[in-house]
Amino acid sequence: MFDFNSLTGNELSLIEDLSGASIARIGDTERPMIKGLYALALVVKRREGNPTLKFNDVLALPLSEINDIVGLNEEVEETEEEGEGDASEPSETA
Repeated sequence: MFDFNSLTGNELSLIEDLSGASIARIGDTERPMIKGLYALALVVKRREGNPTLKFNDVLALPLSEINDIVGLNEEVEETEEEGEGDASEPSETA
């Protein structure tokens, strides 16, 4: 998953400018900020070696790919893997 603490002031400002909202809203599950998520994906892709990538190019990507880019799908996979393995034994009742 992407380390949010590694974002620079310029990157945070870019995300806020592109999304039109505070960076604090990215983690708000009550009111998800889709443009903020896509802006974060732009920053990640630029860091990965595509510094000229445009926001409109990222907006054309499906949400599933954005989730892969920012690492949101990794949490789901880890949670699923944690449930694998030996089944817990049922508790005994008196």
